[in-house]
Amino acid sequence: MNVKAQGLLNAALFVREKFGASALERVLAQCSPSTREHALHAIAINWVPFEELAELLRMIDRELGSEDGKLAESIGAASARVNLRHLALRLAFFLARPEFLMRRVAGVWRQYNEAGEMLVLEFTPGRMVAELREMPVTDWIVCASVTGWLNEAGIATGMRHLQTMHAECRGKGATRCLWVLKWSTGVSMAPEAGTG
Repeated sequence: MNVKAQGLLNAALFVREKFGASALERVLAQCSPSTREHALHAIAINWVPFEELAELLRMIDRELGSEDGKLAESIGAASARVNLRHLALRLAFFLARPEFLMRRVAGVWRQYNEAGEMLVLEFTPGRMVAELREMPVTDWIVCASVTGWLNEAGIATGMRHLQTMHAECRGKGATRCLWVLKWSTGVSMAPEAGTG
């Protein structure tokens, strides 16, 4: 299975901006020659092997993180900010309808991945459930980046106090990959702790 090289380029840019060029060099030194080349010089719209994205995210997490997937989540969120910029502009007039936007966001999956389909299984006030289906390969570290991507997309649609959980992961032995997003639907008039 292949993914767009944009994912590798976004990950490399994130490391360079947050940790510096020397940190990126350390990470890439641990990667295969092909992953190094694509992370630095690929054309964003070209296809690269899924395994290279997983390898790069894993090495970033190993070299710069805690091997818990949190850096991959941050990379996914940063990628969403870049990739959804144009989508958000075109769909700005639908902002009152976050369900429509999130279904469109899920549909973006096929623009960046050769296989698989992201489906919104449930969308009710304050809760969304999404599933990634038809993936021939998977890796929990890539799923961590998807968690960050979905969370950022939800924030962009106006979901307040959003919590995004990867409830089931094929990369960790589950039979499917499932995300649950929960957010606040009402406006609280009570002051927050520590405020006047």
